Amino acid sequence: MSETPAVQDWAIYMDTQLAERGWEVRDLAAAADLSPSVVFRWKHGFPPNLKNARAAAGALGVPLLEIMVVSGLMTPAEAGATVSVPPGLSDIPDDELVDEMRRRLKSRNDNA
Repeated sequence: MSETPAVQDWAIYMDTQLAERGWEVRDLAAAADLSPSVVFRWKHGFPPNLKNARAAAGALGVPLLEIMVVSGLMTPAEAGATVSVPPGLSDIPDDELVDEMRRRLKSRNDNA
């Protein structure tokens, strides 16, 4: 049985969101006040319900609409808006990532 694009997109999205924060399943579960098994299912493509989508959006600091569209709970047309999902870290060229890290470290040192 092959996965549908929505399932693949949601699983990839969840992996990316966790990786960008250096989080494990338990970290998102704690931040969203959810059971780790719920988040584990998301990483395998199972979509959230509306209540859990709200909790995830709040914990991740992303728009609820983004969660709804990426998880396949609603289409962009149903959302009535264009949803733009930021690129994952693996989509950003290495030199841009290094430049951003340098900028952040310099800013942190300047503010210390």
